[in-house]
Amino acid sequence: MLIRIRPLLIAMALTLLVAADQNEPAKDELAQDELAKDQLAQDKDALAPLQRYVGDWRGVGQPRRGSTRGAWREQSAWIWKFTGDQAMLSFKTSGGKYFKTGVLRRGKQSKRYQLFAQTGAGQEIKFSGALGEDGRLVLVADDPPSHDAPSNDLARVSLRQVAGGDRLVLLYEKRTAADRYARLAEVGYTREGSNFGKGTNYVECVVTGGLGTIPVSYEGQTYYVCCSGCRDYFNENAAEVLAEYQERKTAEKEKQAADSGN
Repeated sequence: MLIRIRPLLIAMALTLLVAADQNEPAKDELAQDELAKDQLAQDKDALAPLQRYVGDWRGVGQPRRGSTRGAWREQSAWIWKFTGDQAMLSFKTSGGKYFKTGVLRRGKQSKRYQLFAQTGAGQEIKFSGALGEDGRLVLVADDPPSHDAPSNDLARVSLRQVAGGDRLVLLYEKRTAADRYARLAEVGYTREGSNFGKGTNYVECVVTGGLGTIPVSYEGQTYYVCCSGCRDYFNENAAEVLAEYQERKTAEKEKQAADSGN
């Protein structure tokens, strides 16, 4: 009797092992999906302080402040970009003297960022830096030129917003000593349309929480997003985006209720 039962038990054990092996890929895929969602959420949270870069800008560049000599005009468009499990801010510039395209990503530490920029000549430069308490983002080239390099070698860029976010100032600098920099040029941008700040008629982007200016629809309902990058992401992940949006709004209401009760 035991001889007959033993093969049966072995067969059952093998069946369970095979079933477990078949379930492993599903568990791995689920874990990877959750990891990707967490990564995406962290990216969006880290870049939220720079949300107001998003938009279309018209700028004037000046090698010397207050002088039109050598000045030029350029346009720049900033959007959100989503690739796989990453979120970043992307920009494209036309007529620019320094940058042509670039992406801004979160760094490994809080309020740290990385900029991967491409110049008009096709050169790729990586910058790293931090967002200061004054709202100025200062980024230094990871491989900065020495102070005796050609005078037009770019070593540091700084971005700051003024006029309630309707103005964006981008400063390009060269390196003059180990920790000293001098101005190469400055571009002063004005946001197209202006008055982009949150006001009484503020409509929120369901993807990032920025100002929604582009209508999108899902199941007969109209929502708004802040840029073409968010529009494309919404169209591909509408149900997931709206679920996260509702969770975010619920959490905000609960926090407001808790704060008002204190």
